[in-house]
Amino acid sequence: MSKTVIALGFFDGVHRGHQRILQTAVKVANEKGYTPIVVTFANQPRAFLTQKPSQLITTNARREAYIRQQGIEEVYMLPFDAEMAVMPPEDFVRDILIGRFNCGAVVCGENYTFGAKGLGDGHLLEALGKKYGFESHVCFPVVHNGDTVSSTMIRNLISSGEVATATRLLGHEYYLQGTVVHGRGVGRKLGFPTGNFELQTGMLVPKFGVYAAWLRTNNGTYRTAINIGVRPTFGLTTPVVEFNILDFSGDLYDADVELSLVEFLRPEQTFSSKEELVAQITRDVERVKEILA
Repeated sequence: MSKTVIALGFFDGVHRGHQRILQTAVKVANEKGYTPIVVTFANQPRAFLTQKPSQLITTNARREAYIRQQGIEEVYMLPFDAEMAVMPPEDFVRDILIGRFNCGAVVCGENYTFGAKGLGDGHLLEALGKKYGFESHVCFPVVHNGDTVSSTMIRNLISSGEVATATRLLGHEYYLQGTVVHGRGVGRKLGFPTGNFELQTGMLVPKFGVYAAWLRTNNGTYRTAINIGVRPTFGLTTPVVEFNILDFSGDLYDADVELSLVEFLRPEQTFSSKEELVAQITRDVERVKEILA
């Protein structure tokens, strides 16, 4: 492998702070004639160490796609396992960054940690760079309203329904992905045919409620009203994504779709009658038309 500039981090969401790190790696690589790459993990270290489920903003496939959009040439997703969890920081640098990826320079954020118990940080990378002969660049964070833009901040925004702000700080659309399955046919009986898919395991669950969204398929992009939640009016308990496409007629069963959340309209609620529900859905659809005009 030719000399590389390695951007380090988990990069969940690939938000504007991550983008600064990735763009810095590309800039350094161009100056030195090295190859800009990312070395990251396929699974979230925190989830492995705590044995708690992940709440990820992006799938691995989309994370890689967003990383490559910044000019990174190769993305290496290593497994975070028991061996990796106890690897001393210097071993990680010597055996993996240098031994496997021929590191000529590294780029990371201020809060980046690595190695057993997270004992490695930007300062240690600088010291090890002097020892092993590579450059180390630590990027300042991107700040929004006095707070550092982070994956945790983005998760909190999405979990509270503030998807418009989350999208601005991500620097790209926030997507839900799924395969359309057959539902109970309730929406069609109410005059609003809907598609359904279940939320992916390990992915962040947005605030339950109704959103304006763009639905993307292989055949086009459509304005869509979606409900995320358990549909309490019908006594259900399993969270699903239920969507009504405004400008579409056809069959999407078994199709893979993406929903880009644009704006949160209202929380999920229980209705006392079918007429009350239909009236509210009608208002929701009109609001979506206004937002996505």
